Amino acid sequence: MVKPCYVDGNGIKKGAWSEEDNKLREHIQSSGHSNWRLLPQCAGLARSGKSCRLRWVNYLKPGVKRGNYSKEEVDLIMGLHAKLGNKYGIILN
Repeated sequence: MVKPCYVDGNGIKKGAWSEEDNKLREHIQSSGHSNWRLLPQCAGLARSGKSCRLRWVNYLKPGVKRGNYSKEEVDLIMGLHAKLGNKYGIILN
C-alpha cells in the first residue's frame, strides 16, 4: 500500500509522487538541474529540492538499473570495493 500525500506546516508536499514525476522529468530534460533548491519552484512542484534530487537520482534518471546485478557487475563492484574501499560515489560513477 502506498502512503498518501500530505502537506506539512511549511506547504511542502510529502508522500507518493505519482503525477509529479512527469513534471520533474520534463523540467530536468528541458532546463537541466543546476540548482536543486530552486528547481521545485521552477518546475511548479510543492516539494523540497532535496526530495526532487533524490527522486531524480534514485528513480527517474535515465540509465538507473532496476533489478538484480549480473555476475559480471557483482565481480566489478567487489573488485572496485577491494581497491577503493567504501568510496561508492567513485565506484558508481
